[in-house]
Amino acid sequence: MNLQLIKQYGEHYPGGLRKLAVDAGMSEGNLHRCIRNNKIQANDLEAISRLLNVEVKIFFTDAAKAKETEENVLFGDISWLHEKIALLEQRIKDKDELIKILKGA
Repeated sequence: MNLQLIKQYGEHYPGGLRKLAVDAGMSEGNLHRCIRNNKIQANDLEAISRLLNVEVKIFFTDAAKAKETEENVLFGDISWLHEKIALLEQRIKDKDELIKILKGA
């Protein structure tokens, strides 16, 4: 389980972790303890995931998958963005090559 995600998502929650805890029916101290100990009651985790608008299963993913899931939750599917960056980097490289050729002519 990766309850550190609650902390990360909580930073984007209106009012932060304190408000998230209150809205989930917990004390802020109890929420921090759950995150620190990586242990939480199922009903609390369900309430938190509902408030954060994420599926409970993301808290049960490995670290690499969690990072990808976090990006998808916060920014949507950004795989197209990685492809766009690669394409733009290639265009820059092509233009640099063309400039070298034109300078040499």
